[in-house]
Amino acid sequence: FLPNGITITSKFNYQRGIEEDDQGNVSRSRHAAPAFGITRIDYKINKLQLQWYAMYSAAVSFDNLNIDERIKTAIYATDENGNPFSPSWLTLNFKALYQLSPAIGITAGIENLTDKRYRPYSSGLVAPGRNFILSLRTNF
Repeated sequence: FLPNGITITSKFNYQRGIEEDDQGNVSRSRHAAPAFGITRIDYKINKLQLQWYAMYSAAVSFDNLNIDERIKTAIYATDENGNPFSPSWLTLNFKALYQLSPAIGITAGIENLTDKRYRPYSSGLVAPGRNFILSLRTNF
């Protein structure tokens, strides 16, 4: 169905975990990330490869946040009631690779084109910002 040189791939992860603390309280496992994924559209023609991709993650509400995580207010956003939670997010990205020779390639790209705030679950890193990529790759 797709024109020559175009491929679409998508990976999606959904997991659920429950843990019990020493006091017998049961809550969502802090090590079970919310649903997340990546979807890519690749186009390859001759020595040029183009890739558009989106990375995304579902939210974790305060009520669904692990009990021990609720006290870590510094690494979570706050909801309308002032409670910590992990918001959903989406980044749109673009990369290109030009193969100068069989052994040398140049890669360039922009990550988070929309410059939106995002945070991979439990990473502690929350920020907007675009990433610009330029690299020279070689195989020997």
